[in-house]
Amino acid sequence: MPSMTLNRAAVLCAAAAAAAGAAIAARAHPAGPPGRTGQGPHVRVELIADRATPAPGMRLGLKFDLDPGWHIYWLNPGDSGEPPEARWTLPPGLAASGFEWPAPERIDAGGLVNYGYHGGVVLPSTIAAAAPGGAAPPGAFTAGASVRWMVCADMCVPGRAELALAFPLAAQERARVAAWKAAIDEARSRVPAPAPASWKASARSAAGEFVLEVATGSREAEAVFFPLDASQVNDSAAQAVTPLASGVRVTLRKSSQLVKDPAVLKGVLALAGRRAHVVEARVRSSDSGFQQPK
Repeated sequence: MPSMTLNRAAVLCAAAAAAAGAAIAARAHPAGPPGRTGQGPHVRVELIADRATPAPGMRLGLKFDLDPGWHIYWLNPGDSGEPPEARWTLPPGLAASGFEWPAPERIDAGGLVNYGYHGGVVLPSTIAAAAPGGAAPPGAFTAGASVRWMVCADMCVPGRAELALAFPLAAQERARVAAWKAAIDEARSRVPAPAPASWKASARSAAGEFVLEVATGSREAEAVFFPLDASQVNDSAAQAVTPLASGVRVTLRKSSQLVKDPAVLKGVLALAGRRAHVVEARVRSSDSGFQQPK
């Protein structure tokens, strides 16, 4: 049951936090001013940019590299955990967008199913005027990010780092911009796009489950649904996928924490070929009405 897995995860995370607190303080909070890179147990994080000189539309990215077997989280973490977050420090008149989240993977962690990333991931953010028609980025400034994350395997360890990147970039950093831009562009290519206008999505509420059907115009042999809202779907339950002549059907078990059917089921539908789209399906109730999941 999700309530049990959440409690179990909380115990694991609390125990890990207590055990790793000293290591985090020493490794994720080095003495001295913020730098471009940071490190915590099982994770390294860098602040990168897609250009050497500030300009409208510039993008920064948080690049996470993880030890084998460890993962961090998507914006909806699933059964447990929490997503990375950043508090940005920028010149007056500038603001950072929210992260652009690449499509995640389902990660089975000892009976829990989380949504997140193994190996590594880049989370891009666009820097723009804080108000429409505002000034372009100045020619010289420092971007700062106070970053928090949770990294997990069979236990969870919280971490944080204070990062900064000064513009225009120094010569050593300029030499790396091409690789940084490629990493940011690759991450953005995996951010789920809105479903094409030609797609038709619908959802039916049955006893203890949602039946989601998406007509894409072609037979879909593979599909995974990642809910955008927590506590609607039982994350650890297997998803039953049925290919249809012009799309796919995905049957999802309801969360035991769900007390009322949502009006709309929203999430990312990941398909074969690394395709991923955001779908929104209006939920039709069955004749029997809402039934509390068991």
